[in-house]
Amino acid sequence: MIYTDNQGAIQLSENPQFHARTKHIDIRYHYIRTAQERNEVSVVYIPTADMTANLLTKALSREKHQKHMKGMGIVVFVENGAGIV
Repeated sequence: MIYTDNQGAIQLSENPQFHARTKHIDIRYHYIRTAQERNEVSVVYIPTADMTANLLTKALSREKHQKHMKGMGIVVFVENGAGIV
């Protein structure tokens, strides 16, 4: 599964009728469409607020940072040995 918050990217990967408008995109970038047609991958929409990868790409509030750390399974250990997820 490939998660994305870009609905345009999902439509482009699923709908070959956009081909006329995307001829300028190199053929190697249409790999996802081909893989999707072969049922090798699935492109799934996920809201930006729930995108765990944002932990690695954006400055987040403490609450969102901790939520995404938990989603990635990252545990922070403090000096007294207590773990914080």
